[in-house]
Amino acid sequence: MAFLGFGQVPKGQFLSDSIKIGQPVQYALSFRHDAKADIFFPDKKYNFAPFELVDSKFFPTSTNNKGSLDSIVYTLTSFEVDKVQKLSLPIYIRKTQDCTAVFASMDSVFLQEMIRSERNLKALALYKNTNIVHLEPQLNYPLIAIWTLAFLILGGIIFWVFGKPITKQLNLYRFGRRYDEFLKLFQKLLKTSDQNKIQDIEKAVVLWKKYIERLENKPFTTFTTREILDNLKDNRLAGVLREVDATVYGGVLSEKTSESMNVLKDLATQLYQQHRQDLVEGK
Repeated sequence: MAFLGFGQVPKGQFLSDSIKIGQPVQYALSFRHDAKADIFFPDKKYNFAPFELVDSKFFPTSTNNKGSLDSIVYTLTSFEVDKVQKLSLPIYIRKTQDCTAVFASMDSVFLQEMIRSERNLKALALYKNTNIVHLEPQLNYPLIAIWTLAFLILGGIIFWVFGKPITKQLNLYRFGRRYDEFLKLFQKLLKTSDQNKIQDIEKAVVLWKKYIERLENKPFTTFTTREILDNLKDNRLAGVLREVDATVYGGVLSEKTSESMNVLKDLATQLYQQHRQDLVEGK
């Protein structure tokens, strides 16, 4: 049979003699033709039965005085159990009105049998093991890492959005708790019996100075009376401190002692309220 002045037919052959079920095998298809002819090879739409197409590789056209040579290598696989599996693929030559299919000679491969006979199959012994195997639980570290990262990201977003309000409320809570603790202990020292009254008044004054020191961020525990008056502007404070000094250092209790201690408590409360308002306003 001659096509376009050439007496060639497509050449198709397997590149190996045998095949295993599900394993790839290569099939080469080539055709020498007139350089002016348009030819086409089967593509993935073609039915390669009994094989299935896995891949294909085209090679560049080679032209000399004998014409042009086109070739392709197909990678195929088969799940059939026939001992001999055959294949013949066409090439298509385009003419004026249609295409002509020209088939290569039939080529075949042999199926490699893993179990060679039914007799061998029946001779195989089957083993079973019904003992329960105890499996130790395993931590899913990738999942733990993902959840940890998700919580960190979520926590970061929450802190970024609500961080300042939350921090502000925590500071106000701690600030109020310190005042409550000071007030509770201060009042307890003022309610002791007369036998230990002077010692407890001295302790109450020290407690008051430490609390004011923390509010004002100044060393009130080391200040003299004059320095305290210079830093706390209150008209009552001069007389109160003189009365307290007379009680602590002179050992003299009077009716004004209790009033003076109440003035110190009121002054601490006023300073607490001022600083709390500063915290509320973000100062």
